Amino acid sequence: METRKFVRMLVVWGLVMSGSFTVAAGSAAGLETEELFPRVEAVSFESANLKKRKRAVIVLPENWRSIKPAERRTLVILHGRGRHERSLVDDKMIRQQLLESGLFVILPDGDDGWYLNSPVRQQDVYETYLEEVLAQVANAYDLPEQGQQWAIAGWSMGGFGCVRFAERHPGRFAAVSSIIGLLDFPRNGLPTGQSYKVPVERFGADEVEWNKFNPLNQAGKLRGASLLIITADQAFDRTMNEHFRDRLTALELPHQYVELKGGHTFPVVRAALPLVLAHTQRVLLRKTRN
Repeated sequence: METRKFVRMLVVWGLVMSGSFTVAAGSAAGLETEELFPRVEAVSFESANLKKRKRAVIVLPENWRSIKPAERRTLVILHGRGRHERSLVDDKMIRQQLLESGLFVILPDGDDGWYLNSPVRQQDVYETYLEEVLAQVANAYDLPEQGQQWAIAGWSMGGFGCVRFAERHPGRFAAVSSIIGLLDFPRNGLPTGQSYKVPVERFGADEVEWNKFNPLNQAGKLRGASLLIITADQAFDRTMNEHFRDRLTALELPHQYVELKGGHTFPVVRAALPLVLAHTQRVLLRKTRN
């Protein structure tokens, strides 16, 4: 087992050097595991990028140790603002759905970092930290590195984060799913009731600089991924998602666009997750077979 772990670490470092992951030296050490529920574990480690101890949750398939590493399919889900890595698994119904998905589900703790490297808070490198989390968990649970066996999703801030992270890592994920995500953001000029105050302490106050972070402007980098965009009819993000849908259409990128009933709320996230899981399972199973 120790030999296998050593080989695994070499593989992860190969990914680091090739750009698939970015991890500072020494960050693979010191990983601690805690069982939260049956087949739901929390992993904690000292983040070399954020310079503090961080935690992620992983949901494991039934009899996961008997699944060959090359056949392990992984879904990353990024939480919304004000939520955390346990928000989904603490919901009994959602936890059961994740447990029944047959997927390795990684739930990182993204704090209030918007999953980006802040231009004004130099210590807040949450994009680089997310790369670090994925490398840590991939190493600990023997997950394959091939993009066709990985998917990413998120809601609200996490919807913004998952789409932007996929754009920043083209080909890394076979499926990308956003739930009530802020997909034309940061920006001003949206209709009343269809906007969100830009956290300038995170993004800075330069509106020209904002364009670099807006997922709408890099949507073309999602080409090749299977895209699912979910909003709600009373959600403040609906116009942002309509803009993103129209951008995908203009780029001739195939996608699914779903509008649920409700607002920018956790019940909408709860209603959307079965759609995300079905989409992810369909895409990753197809990619694995191919």
